Amino acid sequence: MLDIRVNEGTGIVLCGRLDAAQAPRLAQLLDALEDSTVLDLTGLEYISSAGIGVLVKAQLRLQEAGSRLQLDNLQPRVRAVLHFAGLEQFFGIA
Repeated sequence: MLDIRVNEGTGIVLCGRLDAAQAPRLAQLLDALEDSTVLDLTGLEYISSAGIGVLVKAQLRLQEAGSRLQLDNLQPRVRAVLHFAGLEQFFGIA
């Protein structure tokens, strides 16, 4: 299950598991974004390839508009998945 909380002014907080079953919910939200946004991933325990696809699609679209998606507070497991996918530079993860 994925819990998505939108905090005005601070971004979007994700908690739980971002898998193929939950990815469309997040995609719908991210597709509506027009400005740079922070995704706080403190509570995100798991991300599948479908979840990564949603994030990549949103980042590409936002970059074309001169904005970006910033990923913050990654858990070690999620950070490792993005590292092995070669996406650290793409998302600007330190």
